Amino acid sequence: MIGSSREGLEPLLSVKELAVYLGISESGVYRLLKAGDLAAVKVGGRTLFERQDVRDFIEARRHRVSGKRALSATEESGEA
Repeated sequence: MIGSSREGLEPLLSVKELAVYLGISESGVYRLLKAGDLAAVKVGGRTLFERQDVRDFIEARRHRVSGKRALSATEESGEA
């Protein structure tokens, strides 16, 4: 049964859906993909994205404001 084989899987995001979610253009999504910043899944010629990969992408780029400038995760952890 198809429903039972998909248990635990979240629906994949299309390029258009991801662009809206990130607040960027579709070409911006393709630029991130080409740069290796995002991982994609190719299904029947479509480029799709796993939600956990998108969450990881966002978390890796999260900056916390400290003083007058934002610190990167690397700066915050002392790994520079």
